[in-house]
Amino acid sequence: MRKNRATVLTLAGILLISNVVLLTILVSTNMLSEGDVAIGKAAPRGAPVNFPVLKGGAILPANQWPDACSFVDQEEIKAIFPGVKNIEQESRPINALSIKEFAADSSWKESDRSESGQCLYSMRLPGETYSATQFWFRIEAVADPKLIAGYVDRAALGTNTNQGARGADHCVITGNHEGSWNCRKGPLLFTVGGQTTVTFKGTPAPAPFVWRDDVLPEFVRTIAAKIK
Repeated sequence: MRKNRATVLTLAGILLISNVVLLTILVSTNMLSEGDVAIGKAAPRGAPVNFPVLKGGAILPANQWPDACSFVDQEEIKAIFPGVKNIEQESRPINALSIKEFAADSSWKESDRSESGQCLYSMRLPGETYSATQFWFRIEAVADPKLIAGYVDRAALGTNTNQGARGADHCVITGNHEGSWNCRKGPLLFTVGGQTTVTFKGTPAPAPFVWRDDVLPEFVRTIAAKIK
């Protein structure tokens, strides 16, 4: 009798411990869900970025490119990342000289360089202890739209996406893991990329894939809306 009673008490203890463990897992899961970062929707605003009329294969020299940081502002980032803090941006120079052009003439020209052809944004998303999230936008070329389209169709490397161009004329993903988007819209050829440390709400996929497949398309939509 005592043995049966001890067995029952042991089983009751195991059941109690199991319930406590299960409750802990459920609470932890709910807490994690509350801490996940939501992805908003692109909300382009402000004036479009102006480009000169480019026809007959014309190419705009790099030193006449628009400022890359003029394509995305802080309010547009907040629309994509609700709860974002500490947004900072930095213009970076771009050397647009191709190796073929360098071989033909290696002398330095002002027209080969844009002082603000790339914009780097750093920010802190909910759950990050510092500004660990980065997004960047880089101008690759500005030229006759027909020339841009022909170049992309023949020379641009990447994988077409199920998401579509999201407002651009055409986009491909470059890379399989932390991929970037290479897109064209009218006279502009551009690339967007970045990284984060957070886990996004409602998405079981690892952060790099969610960033590539769900976040970057919203930035593409924001940028493409500025090109008329």
